[in-house]
Amino acid sequence: MKFQSRKIQFENVKKNKLLGILDFPAAIEPKAYIIISHCFTCTKQTITTARLSRELAQAGFAVLRFDFTGLGDSEGIFADTHFRSMLCDIESAAKFLSMHYAPASILIGHSMGGTASLAATQNSCAALGDIQKIITLASPATPAHVLHHFGGALALLQRGENAHIKVAGQNYLVKPHFIKDVVSYNMDEQMQHCSLSIMAVRAGNDSLVEARAADRIIDYTQGGSLLCQIDGADHLFSERDHGALLLSYIIDWLS
Repeated sequence: MKFQSRKIQFENVKKNKLLGILDFPAAIEPKAYIIISHCFTCTKQTITTARLSRELAQAGFAVLRFDFTGLGDSEGIFADTHFRSMLCDIESAAKFLSMHYAPASILIGHSMGGTASLAATQNSCAALGDIQKIITLASPATPAHVLHHFGGALALLQRGENAHIKVAGQNYLVKPHFIKDVVSYNMDEQMQHCSLSIMAVRAGNDSLVEARAADRIIDYTQGGSLLCQIDGADHLFSERDHGALLLSYIIDWLS
């Protein structure tokens, strides 16, 4: 099925412009509207997010992928963001869809984007009130997991100093408020009343997120759930065969 892509923009709670792309089927009404959130320090063009968004559009879904504040093409300063601001950005994306297209009924998030998607649904945001299903891809069960990858920067941040972390060869400035935010965030408490359907997908060869995180994510909901594993897949599901299998699992579950 042919699809089209449309550049869009909307404001976050601080009036920064967040830029995104809406991928949608060209000739039919979308089966549903989806918001897909990228991983920590990634962008809407990261292979996991971009490829899946386009392929879901070819399958008949409308998918909004966007850059979180301070990343990619979006305005704002990354060093001033934190986990809770990711939730606010997802809520802003949902408000945009509700106002200009139709309410999103599905959230998909890769890595930290999945953790944020889970938490965002429990914030009583009206624009997320139509969400029925959440799909997490190689996501940690708690935001504090990301600190395992901060290396020597963590000690500086814990002392109240700014520090740089290196992710995929690129340096990012992080401020102490970031670790205070992720450490203090209680996912068990946030998710205690969740009754949404959750599909948790883990990558069989993930070097960043432990396999048991997906089991814990499944335990967050009192609703229906599905746990899947893509054997041999890396954290990004970067191999074409792994991406194709991931797509088939998702479409089957959404059908």
